Amino acid sequence: MDSKSKRIAKNTLFLYMRMLFLMVVTLFTSRVLLDKLGIEDFGIYNVVGGLAVMFIFFRSSLSNATQRFLNVALGKGDAAGAAQVFAQHFTLYAVVALLVIVVGETVGLWFVYDKLVIPADRLAAAVWVYQFTLVSLCSTLVGIVYDSTIIAHEDMNVYSYVGIFEGLAKLGIAYAISMSPFDRLTTYGLLLMFLALSIQCFYAFYCSRHYAECRVRLVWDKKLLKDTSSIVGWNTVGTAVYAVNDSGVNILLNLFFGPAVNAARAVSFQVSNAVNGFASNFFVSVRPQIVKSYASGDNEYLMKLFYNSSKFSFFLLWMFCLPLFFTINPILHLWLKQVPEYTDVFTIWILAYSLVNVLNNPVWAVALAVGRLKKYISVGSGVFLMVFPLAYAALKLGATPVAVFVIMFAVRLCYLVVVLNIIREYVDFSFRRYLVRVIRPVFLVVAVSSSAAFLLHYVLPQSLLSTFVFIAAAVVIAVMCVGFIGLSKAERGYCLDFIRKKLR
Repeated sequence: MDSKSKRIAKNTLFLYMRMLFLMVVTLFTSRVLLDKLGIEDFGIYNVVGGLAVMFIFFRSSLSNATQRFLNVALGKGDAAGAAQVFAQHFTLYAVVALLVIVVGETVGLWFVYDKLVIPADRLAAAVWVYQFTLVSLCSTLVGIVYDSTIIAHEDMNVYSYVGIFEGLAKLGIAYAISMSPFDRLTTYGLLLMFLALSIQCFYAFYCSRHYAECRVRLVWDKKLLKDTSSIVGWNTVGTAVYAVNDSGVNILLNLFFGPAVNAARAVSFQVSNAVNGFASNFFVSVRPQIVKSYASGDNEYLMKLFYNSSKFSFFLLWMFCLPLFFTINPILHLWLKQVPEYTDVFTIWILAYSLVNVLNNPVWAVALAVGRLKKYISVGSGVFLMVFPLAYAALKLGATPVAVFVIMFAVRLCYLVVVLNIIREYVDFSFRRYLVRVIRPVFLVVAVSSSAAFLLHYVLPQSLLSTFVFIAAAVVIAVMCVGFIGLSKAERGYCLDFIRKKLR
């Protein structure tokens, strides 16, 4: 158990280095893109690219299924089973990619031409961006088996290095479009497509050289396909609902308010994704261990991972959210030359949504490990699907675009309660232990650190220097509250010993 925890810590460190670098690069890239493309083209890219993503919602469900079956095989030490899983899933993904192209080139193109609100002089560029995005995502779809294999083997250093290269490449692309003699929006989509293809080629080469199971064969194993189809099928329902809520809400904002609001949403999501990546990367390190613990029957370690990863994921995200809640407006104006209207409010609500959402990651990992997704997906997705109709009703009644994000937050909170109740049927879970080990420390840390940060923000004068002082102080406040309130005595001692050893 100690060696497993050390491996999680090591992988988390690699992913944190990657995320810290990518956060800086991504935020700076967004500034450059918004400046070079302009608010209108930036909004067009966001909504058109989001539409293409909606048509490949299979990607997430297939990735979850592949990681699940590979982790189970590796957890049991079944090398032949892992090879069979790889070959079957590669075949399946190639078929799905062809189906995605068919749907994207028919239904997707019709929607771009006839339904989206895009200025007539930018429609041709929007269509080219859509085509490039579709190719990029289909190549990523076929390459899921390679991504999943790297994660299943917990080789996060490779994943980190490729992520750093991708961040630098995107920054270079953002600058390159200003020198292009062609349309900037079209050039941006084309270069991103080449980048996606290059990354997937590297993953394929690396996996074929380092992992015995990564041998491309066309396999159609009916039993494995049946088991896979069950996981993929219910995953697809869940991810389809997510796609409707994500891309669908983005389209609603476009239809009611135009591309400028899409640009504001895009910027706010850039901030949220950069911050949320820290908690997400921690969970990427934990998820293989959750599945392998269940496969090997180690239920004690499984539940320990479940409670601790829920709490730690929240704390990692909270350390970054706390200062942003109070300083988002000056940060946006410092970061961007043009700040689209509503960006500050959107960002605050999206970060609040992320704090609730991060608690769901361990719940989903346990359900995926068990493999019984029918009730989890059907009931949970039924709750989560309410975002789209409620958002549409609110906008139809004349609400501001902020109402959409308030609705997302409230529905996600209800969703968490529902799925927690469902997994009680699968594992040794109790609400009482969850309240004691997760919710109580989370609530105390949020309440105490927010109160201290509010008093500090109220006392400090309004200036650029004060903003940076407050950010540093708020992070210290959050860390201290987590250390002295959020962690148990044993956890605090373990962290201090770990830090001492690294300092020595």
